[in-house]
Amino acid sequence: MKKINLAYCIFLLGLLFVTQGNAQVRPTIQRELRLVNPSQAGTGFLALRAAEGTSSYTLSFPSTIPAVNSILKISSVNGSATTLEWQSLNSAVTNAAWSLEGNNITAAGTGNGQQFVGTTSAQPLVIATTHTTAQPIKILTGNTERMRVNADGKIGIGSSLNATSTLDVGGTLRATGNATMGGTVDIAGATSLASTLSVTGDVSLASIAGTASSTVPSGYDRVLLANSTGLLKQSSIEAVLTYNGYHLTKARGFVTYSTAVESAEITPTNGQGTAVSLDANDAITLTLEGTAADMPIPSYYVSRNTGTGRFTIYFSSPFTGSVNWSILE
Repeated sequence: MKKINLAYCIFLLGLLFVTQGNAQVRPTIQRELRLVNPSQAGTGFLALRAAEGTSSYTLSFPSTIPAVNSILKISSVNGSATTLEWQSLNSAVTNAAWSLEGNNITAAGTGNGQQFVGTTSAQPLVIATTHTTAQPIKILTGNTERMRVNADGKIGIGSSLNATSTLDVGGTLRATGNATMGGTVDIAGATSLASTLSVTGDVSLASIAGTASSTVPSGYDRVLLANSTGLLKQSSIEAVLTYNGYHLTKARGFVTYSTAVESAEITPTNGQGTAVSLDANDAITLTLEGTAADMPIPSYYVSRNTGTGRFTIYFSSPFTGSVNWSILE
């Protein structure tokens, strides 16, 4: 029994010597701390490692228990002493990336200290939906959808978000430059252009409602003219007729005198009953209608007053009958 105890003591002394020998080869500094995930067969770990050549350092862990979804963050470095703290994952992402729930930026733009969504390399900015079934892309302001690129590629703006054409605009559309159309242009409402409209195809009115008037309404004395290149310009009916050598009837009328008169003053008016100006070079023509008993000597002369816009007919003898008069431009 004593021999067994002696052998056991010799074994313990040898084990102690080996343990002390192994302790002598430990490094003077622990340069790496690993948090190991055993389920990944030794390959899954989070390491905190000091820089090569570091002789000594202090790493202080947070004294508080972390909240759910927290990560370790270096909060301060003072010489060789480093302090860690727990930070929420949401806070870390907000400070380092754009959130899917919106971002509170300080200045919008691409300058220093400004924020934007885009590229800083020679690459395009791609906005896409890549689901197996094509999905639309929506653009909102003030929680209201303003524009939509539909799943079939058609673009809707304003009140026409569900576009049925390549581009549907539900609202006013303004072009400050040239507009080139390759086909038929259908316009349901008023269109205002600040510059030239160039159309390769025809421009037609889909429908003209109502019955055409037999007279020209007041204010509608303008016509559209086209030159040999197809350029359209507006002009007045009077200018068109005068330029082409036609005499324009500025005014005309018919008056009957049942009682003999020696003179008659006429105020020229157009077809709408509006007085017209009487110029010095206007041609005044008269046709007297009556019987021989009405005026034995059918002669007269005319005096015009460009100041008042009237003209007066003086008869060689008292006249009874009708006067058919007109003024030519």
